[in-house]
Amino acid sequence: MKVFLNGEILPASKAAIPVDDRAVLYGDSIFETVRAYSGKPFRLSKHIARLEKACAFFRLKCPFNRSEIERAVELTIRANDLDQQGVDAYVRITLTGGKASGTPDLRREELPNFFIIAREYVPPPQRFYKKGISVIISQIRKNPHSPVPFMKTGNYLDSLIARQEAIERGADDAIFLTTNGFISEATTSNISMVRGNRLSTPAKRCALLPGITRDVVCEIARGLEIEIDFVVSDLSHLFSADEIFLTNSLVEIVPVTKVEGEIIGKGIPGQITRKLHEAYRDFVSRELKVHL
Repeated sequence: MKVFLNGEILPASKAAIPVDDRAVLYGDSIFETVRAYSGKPFRLSKHIARLEKACAFFRLKCPFNRSEIERAVELTIRANDLDQQGVDAYVRITLTGGKASGTPDLRREELPNFFIIAREYVPPPQRFYKKGISVIISQIRKNPHSPVPFMKTGNYLDSLIARQEAIERGADDAIFLTTNGFISEATTSNISMVRGNRLSTPAKRCALLPGITRDVVCEIARGLEIEIDFVVSDLSHLFSADEIFLTNSLVEIVPVTKVEGEIIGKGIPGQITRKLHEAYRDFVSRELKVHL
């Protein structure tokens, strides 16, 4: 595998981050994950815009502008022979905190390290889409008063712990609640619920990352005349749903058919979920002008 690091395409074995980088010492880094279809990244400009917003908040000066990042992503995809028809790629853009100054604040002595990884995308098992997944409610709570849940940072320990908790309990993923008991998000995905012809998804103030895929799904839903509510709701809203699904840039839309061992709806991927996923694939195909 070849990676883009600070302006160069290098073999992954030659690319390295210094041990005194703030990402290593403090978990001080931000990133974006993008799926590319036949070499074309979907909604890359939206991901870069979100990265820029996080840069502004964390006082990070990105060494590359938007067009340079787009070009770097293209080069990294091509360097790994992922620009072929029918080949999907996982692309991760990461900006580290840079060299540590020794002071525990956001003052920075040097520019951040910037790197891009691109490798062939390996999708989840087909059973996830055909039968749905099971989730648990994590014991970890999201803090709506912290700015961290609203951005993609390199500090992913809450999600790793919650996902491990799910695995050890025989489930596929975990759902976070906020500290005041409201539905937030899954470990790497946004969550949405369906009742009849209405779609509901947690409001942004519920300590969640405002997902780019979630925005696209809402855009599609409006076009299908599906009503959308952004809600602040407790677990009763989850267990009473007809359908539940998760969204992120890689998995697209994954149905949830069981929560804490309790069957949701009919226990199979619901009609609205399936309709939205089909429409999402069509949407990506048209926007990128690729055949899926």
